[in-house]
Parts: sequence; C-alpha cells; structure tokens
Amino acid sequence: MTHLTTPLLVCIIVTVGYRALAVAAYGQQPPKRPHIVLITADDMGWNDVGFHGSNQIATPHIDALAYDGVILNRHYSAPMCTPSRAALMTGRHPINVGMQHYVIDSDEPWGLGLDQRIMPQYFRAAGYRTHMIGKWHLGFFTEHYIPTNRGFDTHIGYLGPYVDYWSYVSKMNSGTFEGYDMRQNQFVNYAANGTYATDYFTSAARDIIAQHGKSGQPMLLVMNHLAPHAGNDDDPLQAPQETIDRFAYIGNSDRRTYAAMMSKLDDSVGAVYESLRANGMLDNSIIVFLSDNGGVTRGMHSNTGSNYPFRGQKHSPWEGAVRTAALIWSPLLKDTQRVSNQWFHISDWLPTLASAAGIALGNSSFSDIDGIDQWEALAYGTGNPRQRLMNNLDEIFGYTSYMENGFKYINGTTLNGVNDAWYGETDPLDQLPDDEQYLSSVMATRIARAGRLDEKLISYLRRHATVNCGNSIATKPCNPLVKPCLFDIINDPCEMHDISDEYPKRLRGIRNRLELYRLRAAKPRNRPHDPEADPSKFGGVWNWWRTDPTKAASLQDEADDSAMPPPSHSLAKDTQLFVIIPIVVVGIIFVTGTLLYLSNKNIIKLCRRTKKQDSATMPSEIPTDASSPDGKAAADAAFSSKIYVISDRDMDR
Repeated sequence: MTHLTTPLLVCIIVTVGYRALAVAAYGQQPPKRPHIVLITADDMGWNDVGFHGSNQIATPHIDALAYDGVILNRHYSAPMCTPSRAALMTGRHPINVGMQHYVIDSDEPWGLGLDQRIMPQYFRAAGYRTHMIGKWHLGFFTEHYIPTNRGFDTHIGYLGPYVDYWSYVSKMNSGTFEGYDMRQNQFVNYAANGTYATDYFTSAARDIIAQHGKSGQPMLLVMNHLAPHAGNDDDPLQAPQETIDRFAYIGNSDRRTYAAMMSKLDDSVGAVYESLRANGMLDNSIIVFLSDNGGVTRGMHSNTGSNYPFRGQKHSPWEGAVRTAALIWSPLLKDTQRVSNQWFHISDWLPTLASAAGIALGNSSFSDIDGIDQWEALAYGTGNPRQRLMNNLDEIFGYTSYMENGFKYINGTTLNGVNDAWYGETDPLDQLPDDEQYLSSVMATRIARAGRLDEKLISYLRRHATVNCGNSIATKPCNPLVKPCLFDIINDPCEMHDISDEYPKRLRGIRNRLELYRLRAAKPRNRPHDPEADPSKFGGVWNWWRTDPTKAASLQDEADDSAMPPPSHSLAKDTQLFVIIPIVVVGIIFVTGTLLYLSNKNIIKLCRRTKKQDSATMPSEIPTDASSPDGKAAADAAFSSKIYVISDRDMDR
C-alpha cells in the first residue's frame, strides 16, 4: 500500500499549498457566513403594512426594506402561533411533528418534541452564535424545552403566548392562573418590568449586534416580537400615549392604539437595520420580516388587525389566516426591488437560510426537512420551486386548508364558521394620509436613501403588491361545513367563487392526496391544563414545573388521551366499512365457536357420569343464576367483543 499512499499524500500537500499561495497572492479569503436576522411580528394583518397598499398605518422602515429587497406576495403559514413557529424552527410541517392543533397555553405540559432538531442547532453546529429575543411559545413545562436548551446561546424574552407590554404578567384565559413571564436565559428577568416590550427587545437586539460587530463571529438572531399581539384581556392593546396621538385621524380608539403598536414595531425594524450598519455588518446580512399568521379582527385576543381584502382571520382555513405579509432584504440578493409571486411556506425558511449560509441540512439523524430551499429563486428570481402547499390539516377541529398548482381546497372550518367572513375594511370616515405623504415618509428613511429608491419605483412595486378583488369575479358562495370548497386562488384570491362543481376530477385528485397526508400525520401532542403549573407555587412566576419530560409524558398519556377531544373525522366511510366488516365477521365466528365448544364439553362430561350417581346430590356443572333459589353465585365467563369506531364521518364530510 506504500507505493499508492505516498503519491496521494504528495498530491494533497501540493493542492493545499497551491490554494494557500493563491490566497496569499490574490488576497482571497474564504467567504464569510452571512449574519441572519429573522424578525417575526405576532398576529399582524396583511393590510397592516404600507407596502400592501394601505395608507392607514405608517410603516416606512418595513416598507423601505420591502421595496429595496423582495416582497413575498405569496408567503403562507399555519393559521395559529404555535403551529407556525414550530414549522419555522424545524423546517417541517406541523402535521408531521404533532403541532397542528391549536396553541400551547402556559399551564399545559407539552411542547415541540425534543427529538426535533431546530434552526439554532443547525446554525450553531456551523459556527454561528445563536440568539433569540422575545416570544418562544413552543413549550416550557420542563427545563429541557426552553430556548437555551434547544440550541440558542442566549434568550431574552418570554416563554408563553403573550404578556402585558409593560409588566410582563401573563394571564391565561383557560383558568385563573397569572404570573410574571420574562427571562434572561434560564433566569427570571425583573429588569425589563416597566419598559415597553418593543423598546426592550429592540435594545437587546442592539446589544447583541454590537457584540458581533466587535467579534466578527456570524450571528443568527431570531427576534420574535410581542407586537402587535393583544396582551391580557383586561388591557389588550397598549402603546405609549405620544405614539397613539400620532394616529388621531383613526376614529376607532382600539385601531388607533393598534396603529401605534405597529409604529413602534416599525421603529424597531429601522433600529435593527441601523445597528447592523453602524457595526459594519450590513453588507453581509440577511434580514427577513414576516408575520406568524393573520391578524385578529374579532373574537378572542382581538387586536383589530386587518387582513382585508382577504377572507377570514387567524384561526381559520382562509387566506386571511394563512397568507401573511413577508419580505427578505440582503445585499447578497442579486435580483431585488421586485415583487415575488412564488409560493413560499414558513417551513421553507430553515432550508433557505441554511443554503444562504452554506449549511447543508440533508436528512438529519433527527428528522427529514419538509421545507424547500428557495434561496436561488429568491436571490436570482429564477422561478417557483414550490407547487403544493399545506396550510393545515386538523382532525380535532375538523378542517383542511391546502393548495396545489393554483387551486385551493378547503373542507371544514373552525368555530362553526364564525371567522369565515371578510373583515378589516378601512372606515371611510377616517381622513387618511394621501399617497404623497406616504411616499415622503418612506423616502425619508435611511433604508430608502441607501437603496436609491425613488417615488416612481415605490409606486410601481406597491401597485403590484396590492391585492384587489373587485367585482369582476362572479360570486358562488360555499359553506365548507356542508361540502368542500375549491377556489382558483390566483384569479380569486379573496375566495369568493367556489368552483368545486366545475372541476370534480381535480377535486377528487386533491382529496386522494390529502388522504395520504392524513395517514402520515403525527398524533397531536396537546395535553390538558395542569394545576401544578400554577405560578403562585413559584413565587408568582411562570416556571417549568416538571423534571423528567419522558417519564411525565408516559405516566400522563392514558389520562391525557381520555381528556383530549376525539378527531372529528378519522376514517373515511369506505375505509371504515373495509375495517369494521372483517372485525365483526371474525368476532361472530369466534363467539359462535366458543359457545359450541363449551356446549359440547358439557355434553361429554354429562355422558361420562355413572347412572348410579344420585342426581339430587350431584354437584351442578351448569352455572346457576345468582337469583336462583339455591343462592349460588353465577359462574358464567363474561365475553364481550368491542369495536371502536372513531367517527362515522369521512374526511370530506
């Protein structure tokens, strides 16, 4: 082997030496991994940013980033917080990790499975420092689930679904529990108390960025804002009064406060951009801004968010819940200042950003990735890699929302359809700023000046990012509680005309594919509320209250399963027949055979008895009823055969 090894070593040494000389001669350095800043708004409506056409709420920094980068006009998520955040972190669809049903209340003992590898773990393994600011909402019933045990080097923020904007107290709707929820890594952070949440998170981001500006180490910063999510029910909408006063032209007082919350969020985005620039990191940075799901115009946790002109809102299968505002900005993008209509799912961000950072995900030892790497399509505008998109399939609530090749399928809905209308149209009595004022506000930002934006370009991009449904689409309503709906979502983005009767073959094809999705879906991980989570047991602080997540889960499984509501459709009717009929036939044969065997056995025994035996004193071999005069206990062996049918409804009602 020596005569083969020596030349090989020589070749390796020569190659390495040649590359070293080339670097020395031409000053070339290995490409630096980009800094990545992922900013998530909470429950922000499609219509609550200016780049989608509304002049009601000024968001000049967000809009300038959108115009100078790429506006993702078909960005989709799950319809609620926990499912969408699970998809963002894992690159997997919520139905494949058991996170598809509802959200995690702070007193519920469950979370994103520890077997799932998430975004910061991939990036930290590649040499990144990983930071999270703000909302977690992926479980904390044991310490194993908190962000700093899931791959984040640091976490400044809260663990549950929402907090008060000033006091950081969180009150659960599910019960009487309330407690302080603010952390610095695993420790309680009381220093934040009294500072407006958006400002506090912005200050934390500045500090982290400044540290990386000095060290030069690549940074992953996930900044999950509280804004504009509602706070506690007793005081849901909060902003500094001086900011609220800037929106005096909005007649509705709640909407006026919401506009101020959005304005503070916009200031934060501008501050992050400026901090990256001041620390010499901007030229090698990627900034992503998105909303986790649609706004909440009405009902629980309403914040007056507007998804207009889309149908529905958060916690529904409609576009208003799942089509969200999003953008990406970076000097590394080669084709910018454009509106992209490529289909993009929130699970795509992990493989896309990993690709931009030169991190190979592949099929990890933990799980496969459902998301699609769309970095090349974003960077160069090369097309549309995604053609199918699952919004959600929830068998407990009983609805499906799915798209493929421009067709959207909806079957079933939430809350018996109370969120299925069109909401959030601007009050015509409000005297809104005009287009000239809007353009001036965007042009005044440093982002617009650095990108050399002009009013003509902004107007052009804004026009193409605005969705107008108009009256040209014939209306054919569909109630998904009665039958499935099918929409041409490209030409009918407001879901006004059901075409299911016109395309029966396509409808059947979609239903068949959905059955495969359903069969592969993981069991929802949800668990009922646990009184042991009461913050009063931990000094008035929301804290992890269990120690061993594996043991706790195994002991609780049987009780929790009985507390979980059953799926509203689990087996299709045809499938049920194929399963039930053989079971019934086998059961009947088994029962009949058993009875015949017992009868024959008794007859044989009776025949063997001697005729001389006195029948009066002979012990009975035939069981007697407990109510018989002799008072003997019944000796019958009970036999029962139970067939459990989860539901008698098929998947498509």
